[in-house]
Amino acid sequence: MSNQQNNEIKFGTDGWRGVISDNFTFKNVAIVAQGISEWINKDLKGERKRVAVGYDTRFLSREYAEIVSCVLAKNDIEVYLSNSSIPTPALSYGVVKQKGVAGVMITASHNPAKFNGIKIKTDKGGGASNDITDKVEAYLYKTPVKTMDLEEAVNAKKVVMHDFKVEYLKFMKNYLDLKKIKTSKFKVLTDVMHGSGQRLMSEVLKGTSVRLSLMRDDVNPSFDGGKPEPVVQYLGGILKRVKEEKFDLGLVLDGDADRIAAVAPGGIFIHP
Repeated sequence: MSNQQNNEIKFGTDGWRGVISDNFTFKNVAIVAQGISEWINKDLKGERKRVAVGYDTRFLSREYAEIVSCVLAKNDIEVYLSNSSIPTPALSYGVVKQKGVAGVMITASHNPAKFNGIKIKTDKGGGASNDITDKVEAYLYKTPVKTMDLEEAVNAKKVVMHDFKVEYLKFMKNYLDLKKIKTSKFKVLTDVMHGSGQRLMSEVLKGTSVRLSLMRDDVNPSFDGGKPEPVVQYLGGILKRVKEEKFDLGLVLDGDADRIAAVAPGGIFIHP
């Protein structure tokens, strides 16, 4: 492997991230997908090889997810591809629920809009360890990328379009003790930061008396020119509204809804 190749794709904390159209390209995404395929087929035990694939609301995330799915499918791996953008925790739960051997999430989490990335999940839904990502990296460029047409893969049932969001919402409603707040009239403001958590809170709280308001819940891959990160310097809007409109609680989700921050009455940011 040349130094140029080695520097082009490098996994770091919780995945590989790169600048869209710089090193995060369709070609490199396919190369990584081939590396993941080699790891699954050569290192994981068992006959059934099923992988869950999801994506967030960033530029081209759906297209990248489709590329990953087509490469996996051509490598004789069964793919459950999300039929919409989803939170990363929904993908993690989906891996376990569908008895997958791994998951692939297209997201750059809380990074600026020019970035995108790939997170690998284990069969338990957690993030892949360095041992796993090192193996995937070692397989990069070793074999030519194999891929197929998405429509062909779907028709052959090698790729199954799946609703991970419905599964995750059902799990959340069973996991949370919503009876305790069913009749409460808490006034809650949630900042979705234009990420994939969009209607998650609304669906979870449906049927309760909680008065929920949302902000930045539309899809905007530019993230208003900022970062979808729930830290105080990016939360001026919700801090002001919680204080001025007398909300009982403010909640903030990051770009792929796997991090959450809270704002107390009076617009006070609660530091983790």
